[in-house]
Amino acid sequence: MASPGSPASSASSGSSRSFNPNRPITLEDLVHHFVASKRSLNTQTILWRANELVNTARELLEENAVLAAKNSSIRSIVDEQVDALEAVRRGIDVVEAEVQAEFKQILHDLDTSFSGLRSTLAVLRDTPIESVLRPPGTAQKHLFDFIDNATVSSLEDSLRACIDRYNDSRSNLSDSNDSFDTSLDNLHSSLENVPNTPATSSNPSPIPSLYQELEGHAREAAQAFQSLVRHYDLCVTALRHTEGGSAAATQATGDAPGQSGDDFSAPPEPMTDEERQEMLTVLVKDAREVEDVVSEIRERGSEMTFLLNQIQNHVDHLRNEDSALSSIIKLLAHLAVQAKEHISTSRSFHGSWLEDTRPTLLTGIEEWENQREFYERFDLAYAELLVEIASRRRRHEKAKRKADEAQKELDRLHADDLRAREQFTLTQGDFLPLDIWPGLRDPPRKYEVRVIGVQREEQGVEGTDEEDIIAQSIPQLGRNVVERALTRVKRRM
Repeated sequence: MASPGSPASSASSGSSRSFNPNRPITLEDLVHHFVASKRSLNTQTILWRANELVNTARELLEENAVLAAKNSSIRSIVDEQVDALEAVRRGIDVVEAEVQAEFKQILHDLDTSFSGLRSTLAVLRDTPIESVLRPPGTAQKHLFDFIDNATVSSLEDSLRACIDRYNDSRSNLSDSNDSFDTSLDNLHSSLENVPNTPATSSNPSPIPSLYQELEGHAREAAQAFQSLVRHYDLCVTALRHTEGGSAAATQATGDAPGQSGDDFSAPPEPMTDEERQEMLTVLVKDAREVEDVVSEIRERGSEMTFLLNQIQNHVDHLRNEDSALSSIIKLLAHLAVQAKEHISTSRSFHGSWLEDTRPTLLTGIEEWENQREFYERFDLAYAELLVEIASRRRRHEKAKRKADEAQKELDRLHADDLRAREQFTLTQGDFLPLDIWPGLRDPPRKYEVRVIGVQREEQGVEGTDEEDIIAQSIPQLGRNVVERALTRVKRRM
């Protein structure tokens, strides 16, 4: 309409009357324009609604800022907490994996050690005691019969109990981990169901721009309505400067005199014909735009409603997100309490490993190795015993031969001494008095080689020669027995 800031429009297409711009404007025309302008002022209800929409949008704009900041902050906190929980879960996995890897290695070493011990015990079971070493009439024995097998069995039971305790502890950890994984899965599932805020750093919240657009529509609608008001005032002024105009306007609107609200009572200010004609020209021009302006105001009102709905939807989305994130915070608080229990279970598992399982198994390996080494030495000692018996037998026989040779030499010397004395007595005895030397007629001393130091009595050898007793106390081993023993000794050296 013909006023600064009024919306431009094409020629009116909604007027119920057409006017010829070349003919003079009549009272009827003025009344028609007046009625149309007064009717257009009903759009004031749209402005009232527009004001409500702007106020509501402003409140939503403020709520949007609060919720967006709150949701962003909570999401950041949630991300940190989820990362922390995931780190805890990975840490528990690392502890379990390290312990399990070391457990498998130690268990392998334990099996290897025990296999070595069983191999040694099998050798002892298969190694008989030579019959010549046993008292007559006794049953066959093996080296295994001389060891304390209860020690091996007791240690084996102790290690099995230790492994059972480890498996129970690891089973508890596995149950805890499964529960932890389930909680984390539920957390991730809940996070996936949280409405994602469409606003990001690259895609900021649409609310400010929507509000600005809505406020712009309100401002433009208000300006358009002001142009309608000015046109209405112009119509009133024109009627007041037209004879019979006030009465005709009152009659056209159906209002009682003084009840219409239109200011026709005040006398019009003086106006020249030229000024009046100029006023009418503007009035007619503006009248063509009234319907367009009314349509514009209605369209802007509809657009504002649409924009407010968009703002409301976005804020509703933020509210839903806020509610969902609040549930996530509660879930995180519950999961944090659970995480402490899972960590405690992991620490218990690790502590049991360090304080019980690991030292017990390592001690078991050391015990297996010590027992295997002891029984291997036992087996070696028996082999060396057989070699020693054979060596003693050889030394005994050599000593016996030497003793026999010495005895023969002593007997020969005794016989020579006896003959020499007899010959001296025969030759000189008649000439020497017996009291010249008391030992003159004594026989020569006789020396005898004999066994000394035998303390034990052999069963069934009473009345036998002492030399025979010694010979029987050193068994006579077969050549093949001694050779096998020598082979075993050399193999262990």
